[in-house]
Amino acid sequence: MDDDIDPEIGSLIDQLRNNSIAIKAVQREPDLLKKEDIEMFVIQKAGALVEDSLEMIRTVKDYIISAPDPKGVESLAGLITATSSAIETLNKLIVTDKKTAAMFRLKEMDADLKRQLIEDQTNSKIKLTREEMLRHIAIAVQEKQVTSIDITSAPVKES
Repeated sequence: MDDDIDPEIGSLIDQLRNNSIAIKAVQREPDLLKKEDIEMFVIQKAGALVEDSLEMIRTVKDYIISAPDPKGVESLAGLITATSSAIETLNKLIVTDKKTAAMFRLKEMDADLKRQLIEDQTNSKIKLTREEMLRHIAIAVQEKQVTSIDITSAPVKES
């Protein structure tokens, strides 16, 4: 009977040794992030964290349902809290991004409106100047019969 158990134990020990080698192979040095890559890194890692956390919640929930104990329930609650916090962080990133885009569009619209107002004011000044010229001509014609008008001698209104 001892002969039947020994090969199994030897096999388990070999598996554990191979497992620790595999774990060492998986560990690697983190990549250095550039400043412009940080936002994408945070979004990708937060998304992966949320997905992993949701999968873990499903796994732990199944375990808790089959054999509930206080530590398991507490760990599930902590996992749910951490996952909801990660989701909230992602949501804040999205809201901030949309808010920034909206503020940028608003500033563009404001600049366009100011340009339009300046253009309208310039056009109305030109119209006022024309109207004043016509009024001046009409007054000159009423005072005396003018056959020709010297535009260079007309009073110039400076703004």
